Amino acid sequence: MPVGYGHNKMNILIISAPDPYKVAGTVAYNLYKGLNEKGHNTKLLVNTYGNYPDPGIFCMQTKTDVLVKKAKNRVLKTLDKFFKVLPKKDKDYSIQDYDETKTHYKTSALLKKINFKPQVILFLFPQNFLNAKNLYELNKQTGAHIYWYLMDSAALTGGCHYSWDCRRFTTGCGKCPGLYSNDENDQTAVNFRFKNHYISQTSISIVSATEWQYRLSLGSLLFKEKAMDKILLSVDQHIFMPASKDDAKRKYGIPVNKKVIFFGSAFLGERRKGMRYLMDALKLVKQHKNIKNNDILLLIAGNDFELIKNDIPFEYKYMGLLANNEELAEAFQASDIYICPSIEDSGPMMINQAIMCGIPSVTFDMGVAMDLVLNGKTGYRAKLMDVNDLAKGISTLLALDDDTYKQYSINCRELALSTCTPEVQIDQFEKLFTQ
Repeated sequence: MPVGYGHNKMNILIISAPDPYKVAGTVAYNLYKGLNEKGHNTKLLVNTYGNYPDPGIFCMQTKTDVLVKKAKNRVLKTLDKFFKVLPKKDKDYSIQDYDETKTHYKTSALLKKINFKPQVILFLFPQNFLNAKNLYELNKQTGAHIYWYLMDSAALTGGCHYSWDCRRFTTGCGKCPGLYSNDENDQTAVNFRFKNHYISQTSISIVSATEWQYRLSLGSLLFKEKAMDKILLSVDQHIFMPASKDDAKRKYGIPVNKKVIFFGSAFLGERRKGMRYLMDALKLVKQHKNIKNNDILLLIAGNDFELIKNDIPFEYKYMGLLANNEELAEAFQASDIYICPSIEDSGPMMINQAIMCGIPSVTFDMGVAMDLVLNGKTGYRAKLMDVNDLAKGISTLLALDDDTYKQYSINCRELALSTCTPEVQIDQFEKLFTQ
């Protein structure tokens, strides 16, 4: 990996498939912006077509590519309806690149597009963009060490982004439950061998965004000989910040005397987001003798609301999918407690955001909760999939007296400022690049 740069500014290339101005893609953009602000010559290469005004952002996909892809997908869906030409997949495992041996772009085309020689490459989202062969060639042709910043488990496996209880990525994949497969040599095994061939010859290391992901990485066969580090995702502390709860509640038309419990997800019906466990836990909370049910209001954000609507046991206010970070921050500020019932999740980022806003959280022992939700200090981390323990955590935080709650809130903000600001994240990457 790169050494000897000291305080010199570096040529840094960030590679990430999604639109850098939308949802998950903003993780790459924020890193790009932060590294540039520190004086590094940073470029961002994305796949998703768009008219990006920043001259340091380069896009591989063309408008024609988008149209061709849409047409091809329509044809495949039509054929699959009658002839089942597409592989059968369990959506819970989120297999996005079925054939990871496929080359979408020649490495020479990638380098020609950016027209500079990076000293460091930071790689995020791979789907339908780069494969292990591209990474090997980028490393050999530029000499740049590659850091794969994990947003999920895709780097570690032969196809899935979430492996659930399957640990076949520790031995070579095959018999993939995400493909309903009993074949030792299925496509995930083929993908795994392909990745292993190139990764073993590449100067590459893993950077996890959460303790949960870091622990999974330690069992990886693909990266068993590679260095591993952890850097939490950053949150803008000037947007996500403590504010007057009374003012925020009034803005949403919520009585200031209500205890507001906030939860949400882009897709509330997604199994790994654990909403079924949350609904069961809330029903237990409602039966708690010390809980005044009329004092509680649920604030809910996200899509797929109809899938949980009939199970909600308390008065609620549904806000739909929030449009931007400012709206999301206001929802946190109007809340007394944030709940994340995820049961298979690398994050979610909403935990980072809640803690930054000074909002105590109740979660399962999953994802970034391992890093930020500290029992008796910033919230309550329940045993994974234990509904009774989740309900206990919610009841415990609802019952906090004002002084104790205030201290929890202070603890949340202090922990977030020390671990999750953009400045902390960039500083940690700089140290990693130069060690």
